[in-house]
Formats: sequence, C-alpha cells, structure tokens
Amino acid sequence: MNKIRVGVIGAGHNGLGWCDDYHKSATTELVAICDRDGERLAAATNRFPGADAYSDYSILERDDIDAISIHTSDHLHAEPFIKTLAAGKHVFVEKPMANSIEDLKLMLKAARAAPHLKTMVGHVLRFNPHFAMLKKLITDGHLGEIFYMEADYIHDLRCQQYMEQWKLDEEIPIVGGGVHELDLLRWYCGDIVSVKADQNHIAYQEMKAPTTQVGLFTFANGAIGKVTALYGSIGARPPLANMTIYGTKGTIRRDGLALDGMEEFLKLPYDYEGHPYSPQVEHFADCIINDRDVLVPAEEGAKSAQACLLAYQAATTGQTMAVKPLL
Repeated sequence: MNKIRVGVIGAGHNGLGWCDDYHKSATTELVAICDRDGERLAAATNRFPGADAYSDYSILERDDIDAISIHTSDHLHAEPFIKTLAAGKHVFVEKPMANSIEDLKLMLKAARAAPHLKTMVGHVLRFNPHFAMLKKLITDGHLGEIFYMEADYIHDLRCQQYMEQWKLDEEIPIVGGGVHELDLLRWYCGDIVSVKADQNHIAYQEMKAPTTQVGLFTFANGAIGKVTALYGSIGARPPLANMTIYGTKGTIRRDGLALDGMEEFLKLPYDYEGHPYSPQVEHFADCIINDRDVLVPAEEGAKSAQACLLAYQAATTGQTMAVKPLL
C-alpha cells in the first residue's frame, strides 16, 4: 500500500481544511466526502471534484476506502467512529474525542475490539514543533521531576454566534478548547488521578455552557496542573498557550528555559506553527502504510477528554472528581 484512500465525514471549517491536506498529500487520496447538509456537501465536492458525495453512512460501504476522517460536531463523534471501525476501516477523529463520558466508553470499547485498525485523535499540539521540543526536554530529564504545570486556552470566540448553532448549544470550553492544553500536560506528566474546578458565566452569555472554566488536575506522580479555558476574552491570544512547567532541575515559561544555577531565562528556538493539519495527515498515513503506532490513539484521546469532562462536572457540582479507568 503506497497511498491511503480517505473518506471525510463532516465538511465544516476543519473538515475542509483536512480535505485540502488529504488532497495535497502524496500519501493520501481524497475519494469521498460525507455531510448531511446538502449545500455544504455540494460546495465541498465542487472544491474537490475527485471526491464522491455522500449524505449518509453509505460512504462506509465502499470497499476501496482505507480510512475515514471524522470532523463532525464534538457531540456527534461517537456514531461515525464506531460505525467506521465496524466497517473495518482505520479512523481519525477530531479532538475532543467525545463530549460525554458515555460516548467515550462506547468509542473505547469499539477501538479495543478492533486492535488491527489504527485509531487516531486529532490532538494537533503534539505535532507543534515547540511543544514537541518541550516533551523531549522533559523526557531527557533536563527539567528533573515535574511538580507543577499550567497552560491556558484563552480565545475570543464570540464569533461562534455567527457560525454553527452547536458551538453555542453543545460545546464546553474546557472540553472543546482546554483539552488542547490538558492533553499536552498529560503527554508531559502522565495519568491524572483527580480534578477540582470552578467556573463562571459572566462573559459571552450567548453560549449555553459557562465560558470561564478553570481545572486543577492532580497527576499520579503527585504533580499539579492547571488549565484555564476562556471563550469570552478580549484581546489577542497569549503566545504558546502560556505554557509553564516547573521541575526540580529547570523551568519552562512560554519560550524561556531556566536551569538550576541560572539567573536568567534562555530563549528557546521559537518554531510555532499554530494548528497545522498536514503533519497529522502524514503521520496518520505513515502509521497505516508502515503499521506503526500512532502518537495519539483512542486510549490517549479518551483519557484527555475524560479529564476535561470530569473538570466540567467538578465545576458544576463543587466536588473533587476521581479519574478512574473508563473500561
């Protein structure tokens, strides 16, 4: 197999971006697009005339499709994910993996039942050169034992009022946005055992869920991590997600590194590319073609989404939530 034949489900903003990269890649061929919205589907297939149009899951009946890429609304990931695996195809799904604990359990069960198929969750920041560099610094021991981390998803998303209705009715800021940063903290420090959180709904009241959410996560090794998700903030986004990591041998603050004995921070190589899709496309295809392990399989994506969903529960109930195995 030299090229992966891909079908895309969900032709919204992200879906079209992925279609573009699947179309451009030398390792993938975009052969089908599925969307229930007829106008959006027509616009997508006009843009990519080599892809056939589908308005339902009959896209999964095509024997010549190797993988399905899911870009539906956050709360609608589970059904196409499970059906794709049942159809014997590899599957990519956007983050967050799901918008409920129940859906996560169903998706994880389906993934475990098909270990021969690749499942990948779109935690794009793991493919960002800056955050990947921080991972290597930690893995190589340069920061010592990590004891505190924090990162922010601070983004003026009031523009969502003029986009799709589900973004107002269904999206949860710490799940839909904060999961970006929480996944990085998990990547750096391992599993989470408990979470506390708080929230308010002062800003951006058009959104159903509270738009200021702060989670405090305790890791299995004793480290503490904080993730803030703000959807009604005014002004530009802070650089590098305000990523801060404290270890017994060193500290990271955004693009600065201080090691024990240094009075000043050294500036790290600044190679920040935002949210690139193409590295994920190439990685997903390579893992299928060469039977390699994906960087963010279903098991990993489920843990990050679960922790954020429990943070929302903690903020809503005022209780500390224990993070237990999903299955």
